[in-house]
Amino acid sequence: MSQENVKRSIGIQLLIMAAFIGVFLAAISLVGGGFENRGSRFWVTLISIIFAQVLWFNVPVWLAATDARNKDSFPFQFTAVTFCTMYAAGVFVMALVVVFTDIPSPWVTLAHLILLFFLAASLGMYSMAGRAIDSMDAADKRDKAGHQQLVLHVQAVCDRASMVESPLGKAAQTALAELKEAMQYATGESIPGSEGADAEITRHLSQIEGFLVDLEGAADDEAVQGFVDQVVREVKLAKMAIDRREKLILSLR
Repeated sequence: MSQENVKRSIGIQLLIMAAFIGVFLAAISLVGGGFENRGSRFWVTLISIIFAQVLWFNVPVWLAATDARNKDSFPFQFTAVTFCTMYAAGVFVMALVVVFTDIPSPWVTLAHLILLFFLAASLGMYSMAGRAIDSMDAADKRDKAGHQQLVLHVQAVCDRASMVESPLGKAAQTALAELKEAMQYATGESIPGSEGADAEITRHLSQIEGFLVDLEGAADDEAVQGFVDQVVREVKLAKMAIDRREKLILSLR
C-alpha cells in the first residue's frame, strides 16, 4: 500500500470514528435524557464507552500506520485486536448493567478499572511477546543467511560449469553436482563461531570459479584436462570443509 493510500485509509477511519462518537453523544442528548443531573455512574460509563470506541477504531489505524501487513509478525498482531475487542465488549456489558440495575457507583468504577487493567496487562504481555517473536525471527534469518549464500554460490558455480562444452568437462560437472548435494544437506544455518568455516568454503568456491574461467579459455584438450583436475581437487577440498563445518556446528550447539 502506497503512503498516499495509507494516509487516505487512516483519514477515513478517523472520520468514521468521529461520526460514530458524534452520533452516540447525540443519541444520549436527544433520547437518553441528556447530560444534566447525572451521577458518577453515568460519567464513568460514558467516558469508558468513548475510550473503548476510540481504542477500537484506532486499531486499524495503528495497523495501517505501522505497515503491519508487510511484517512477519502480522498474524500475531490480531491478538492485540482481540484484546481491544474484548475490552470494548466488557465496557458494553457494564453499560447494560448500569442501565438495567442499581449497582452502586463505586462498583461501576471498580469494574471499569478492572477492565482497563485487563487491557493494559494483556497489551503489555502481547508487546513483550511480539518483541521476542521479532527478535527470534531476526536471529533465525541471520543464522540461515550464511548457509543460503553458500547454497546460492554453489548453484552459481554449477551453472557456470554447465556451460562447459568440452566432453572433458563432464568430470567437473559431476563433482560439482556432488558438492551441490552435500551443501543442500548440510546444516541450514550459520551460528556464531562458524564464520571461519563458511569463509573457507567460499574461498574454495571462488577458486573453482577461477578455474572454470580458465577452462573456458583453454587452448587444447590437455589444458582443459588440467583445469578440470584442478576443479575436481577444489571440490574435494570444499566437501571436506563442509564436513568440518558440520562437526564444528555440532560442537558449538
